[in-house]
Amino acid sequence: MATLLLGRCNPYGAETGGPKRVLGGLYGPRSAETPEMNLPDSVAQGEWPCTQPAQVRCRAVCRCGHKGQLMQLCSWHDDDTWTSELVAGEFRRVHGTVRARGHYEEFLSRQAGFCPPCAWPAPYAELQKEIQGWQAEMHRLYVLAKWDSPRVRQLQTMVEDAGKMMDLARFQGIIHNCPLTLVAVS
Repeated sequence: MATLLLGRCNPYGAETGGPKRVLGGLYGPRSAETPEMNLPDSVAQGEWPCTQPAQVRCRAVCRCGHKGQLMQLCSWHDDDTWTSELVAGEFRRVHGTVRARGHYEEFLSRQAGFCPPCAWPAPYAELQKEIQGWQAEMHRLYVLAKWDSPRVRQLQTMVEDAGKMMDLARFQGIIHNCPLTLVAVS
């Protein structure tokens, strides 16, 4: 029987220089960064490392033919746990293990609900970015106590109109939720 040797689990790109294609590339490299939150460097870069060995080599695919990047993911594994117990007036640490779902199972249960290119086809991916930019500008105006300004009303109208365009595209089936499956790759 042949054995495939894999590296460490790499669900979010920590092992390969950080995330390059958040939501299938919708936001591009470095889009998962959170420098203002004072998190550890790897987390602030959006890398979220996993210490488990990879057990599955796969890619996400949808029924419309979109394919994600190759991923090496961990699967079910035992995690160490520590508790304490009081024995003869003294606390002592007690080691245990718990069966934990890996990133393969997490992806299937939480992140495989839709294919990003199907949810944001061109030109709706760019429209989504514009909407978020307008919302960020509205937030800045709110913080500056300029919420009741003509610019905010203009931005609100732009967001509402763009939302109607996206609703229409969803109604027409242009935008749709296409679930992902993970396909093993040798």
